[in-house]
Amino acid sequence: MSAGTESLIRAIQTNDPLALYGWLHTLKGTPDLDAGMAGDPGITALAVASLMYFKAVQSDPVLATRYAAMIEALMDAGANPLVQIGERFVVRRGHTGKLERRRVDEGRTLAEVWGGVLCPAMQAWFGRQRAGEWSHTALHRPHPAYAHLRRNHKAVT
Repeated sequence: MSAGTESLIRAIQTNDPLALYGWLHTLKGTPDLDAGMAGDPGITALAVASLMYFKAVQSDPVLATRYAAMIEALMDAGANPLVQIGERFVVRRGHTGKLERRRVDEGRTLAEVWGGVLCPAMQAWFGRQRAGEWSHTALHRPHPAYAHLRRNHKAVT
């Protein structure tokens, strides 16, 4: 994770839109936008903004609107809404004796973590996706946000 990613996450946590848009301008279209925290690669700027939105939508609608705008800006800058949170790896010796990195926990997507409570920008993004494009995503199991598409697709076929 770069210092820019850390600063972007800090701007979200402190609800500082000026710093957020400055760092977004710097990180737009780079892999650092989806880089996670050093200890947990799934804790990205989009995941932090989604958590803050999830907490604010239950108590403060004005604050929730601000976080929704941040999420929309992050997604416009290229943040991946299908990022896995809680994905864990360990380093073990393989059958050849070399150290290998193996995944021990698959993690969950943002929609799974927040129980489907997503900001309007993420809902719109999921709405634009087609059921046929599922095979081209990084998902490893069915996603709850697309459950209605799978049901409709089965009914048509």
